[in-house]
Amino acid sequence: MNIVKNVLVLLIAGVLSVSFVCTSIAEEATTDFGGCEMCHPDVAENFSTSLHYTGAGMKDEYTKYAAKEFGIDMDEYYSTWNCAKCHAATCDKCHVGYEAKMGHGDQTQEITIDTCDPCHYKKQTSTFVGDMPVHKSKAPHADIHYEKGLICTDCHGAADLHGDGNTYASQLEAVKTTCEDCHNSPGKTVKGMTVTQYPDDVGAHAMHKDKLDCTACHTGWSLTCTDCHLDTREGTQFATDEFYLGVASDGKIKPFMKMETMYNNTTHVGYGEWFSHTVTDKAKNCSFCHENPEVFCEGCEDEILGKGGSFIPQEKIDQLTSMLPPGTENPPPAEEKTTAEETPGSPGFGIITASLGLFLVMFYLAKRR
Repeated sequence: MNIVKNVLVLLIAGVLSVSFVCTSIAEEATTDFGGCEMCHPDVAENFSTSLHYTGAGMKDEYTKYAAKEFGIDMDEYYSTWNCAKCHAATCDKCHVGYEAKMGHGDQTQEITIDTCDPCHYKKQTSTFVGDMPVHKSKAPHADIHYEKGLICTDCHGAADLHGDGNTYASQLEAVKTTCEDCHNSPGKTVKGMTVTQYPDDVGAHAMHKDKLDCTACHTGWSLTCTDCHLDTREGTQFATDEFYLGVASDGKIKPFMKMETMYNNTTHVGYGEWFSHTVTDKAKNCSFCHENPEVFCEGCEDEILGKGGSFIPQEKIDQLTSMLPPGTENPPPAEEKTTAEETPGSPGFGIITASLGLFLVMFYLAKRR
């Protein structure tokens, strides 16, 4: 009987100890995520500082730029327009159907593109599937990754979604996913498909490596945002017939998005590096950029949004636009370039000169003999 009592006491003590440890872990996570933090304390701790939870990304961007220009209090603005409704205060905002008290339950909902769309339909998921923002109309084409059957979580892993424990001011800093994660990883497969690898022997790749980001050439189309009325939140127009490149925060050339916001009849224009999720396997040809200085944002003098970006200097634009003769889609191979002895417009002139020289030498030798 005493043995049974002792075992019972030890069992109770053990249960209390486990309960105390779990409670301590949950307290370390500092935030109540509906009980999920009991089993996933590390995820909960990272998530508490993530942009998905804090919603600080867009808010901080406006605070530093347009809202500062217009004198808008973004805390008040977010409250008035209920902007925080998109941000995930609990885990089940995305993981619908998971009930911590009952394990994971029997009715759980798979994470799909529809999980992301309610919050990212304005510019990310809509363009990814080939629609204009807010799915208002069809866009030029979908992202090739979508056409291959991929969804958001095939590229964006746990660090992008749950955070990595660091506090970031914008999405630009927080998202770590790059093209190289898959396309410079030999043997990489996604959903049973072998990923095409980045070939170094392509001429454009060799010339642009470490200077251009993949998206500079492989973004099929990009957005321009105008008439974004912050006071009424109506009237925003999007266009796809403009494309701008700038120097990104990492020093590489990337697509830039132009954003025009208005408030009380005052306008603010800003440019910032932006990945529009419209990737294509058909890269732009040389003339698209090198014959169009407007692509390099020539004459742009408005504010640069984001950390460390800049416009391409005019001197560099002049250099880039002088690399190709008018009407040339691709630069001629090195062996086809004209030389001082070969005048353009006189086909075969070099061959004639060489033949004449050879004839004179032979004549001279014959005469001596």
